[in-house]
Amino acid sequence: MIRAVARITISRGQGRGAALGIVRLRPLAGSEDKLRAALREQLDPEKLDGIISMHLIESDPALSKPITDDPPVSDPGSGDWFVLVDGTDASAISAALTARICNTAFKSAVISSGVYNLMWDLAKSDIALS
Repeated sequence: MIRAVARITISRGQGRGAALGIVRLRPLAGSEDKLRAALREQLDPEKLDGIISMHLIESDPALSKPITDDPPVSDPGSGDWFVLVDGTDASAISAALTARICNTAFKSAVISSGVYNLMWDLAKSDIALS
């Protein structure tokens, strides 16, 4: 589990899909603007089959530090970024991540990646008020 206070800096497309891909990135100090610009070009769902939306979430290092009694002196993960890719199915997400993020120039910044299927969804309007 990761606790992060973050802001959405790139958001393209609309909607939520049946599958979600998440890539955790760790930008090198001083390379943030270059990485963000490169991701802006890649995070475009328009020409990717089965991809609904793509987003970049950037953690705030000061607000994302561990909230323990004895936090580490340095926590490099507190400034990690996350790419979120919503799609129609896991295979579409995997193909998009491979083509656009995990096997490209961003590979050195990738910490981890995963693809998750939505099994169930509950909206506020689905909850009975008592």
